[in-house]
Amino acid sequence: MNRLKLVAALFAAALVSGPLAAQTVDEVNAKFNEAAELINAKKLPDAIPALEQTIELGLKVGEEALPTVQQAQKLLPNCYYYKGGITARSGDMEGALAALTKANELGELYGDMKTVNNSRNLISQVYRAMGADAFNNKDYAKAAEIFSKGFEANPTDTELGLNLAKSYAEMGDKAKAYEVYGQIIALEGRHSKYAEPAQQAKEEMATYILIDAAAAAKNKDFDNVAALTQQVFDVDSTNADAAMLYILTANNVQKYDKVIELGEFAVTVQTDPEKKSDAYFFLGSAYQNTENKDKAIAAYKNVLTGEYVATAKAQIAALSK
Repeated sequence: MNRLKLVAALFAAALVSGPLAAQTVDEVNAKFNEAAELINAKKLPDAIPALEQTIELGLKVGEEALPTVQQAQKLLPNCYYYKGGITARSGDMEGALAALTKANELGELYGDMKTVNNSRNLISQVYRAMGADAFNNKDYAKAAEIFSKGFEANPTDTELGLNLAKSYAEMGDKAKAYEVYGQIIALEGRHSKYAEPAQQAKEEMATYILIDAAAAAKNKDFDNVAALTQQVFDVDSTNADAAMLYILTANNVQKYDKVIELGEFAVTVQTDPEKKSDAYFFLGSAYQNTENKDKAIAAYKNVLTGEYVATAKAQIAALSK
């Protein structure tokens, strides 16, 4: 082709490119309007293909279609979120997770943090529902496998977190259980709404630690009891059961200095009158065995109920001679 014909061809192409671009922008807008009509009719999941095509076509057109592309990007994450909710209600949990994961990813990509948060909340609820049967049937390994995915997606779902921690503990992986309980307890510092689940996490964690402490106490392993009860106090500084187990074990292995060291505290944190009397009895016994008669009598006088009342009275009589 000679130079004259080449220039003519390029000129002709330039003339054609303008109308084609304008027509393509119109197509982008038409596709977006199609999606908008579906959204206005509350058919958000049905609008997803049209929104995705709007974005795809608009990016090919370039800057001229950018405003329409941005509108489509703003709407798309929320449409996936609604699709996830509808799919979950139909019972298709895997399909719901796929849609909600897409909503979360697109929300992060396009800066829609409201949809990101909503999606993560619903993802964890879906996992909670998926693991419920296994949890209720005490198949804790399977429950933990499911719940861990939901808690990873939404670490502020305390109900799911508590179920996950219990699953780990019941299947024997207490290290993982305590890690999850710790995460829930830490949420308390973020907002008052987490106070109740944080308290539940403290109580459950303390209970599991105390199970091990009680086993150590049965073997008269005072050092292990001391270490484990300290773990309880790190979580719940006024735990009455931990304090009582500590002084009981110390008394049984005749470490009376340890009973005296924690005895007054153990008395103070008891809320049950009988247990408070028991704590006073062990304290009195420790003082008596370390030859502190006056403090022994004072402690025994506070043994007012429970199985040690008669013994405490007898010791007061003996020490008062």
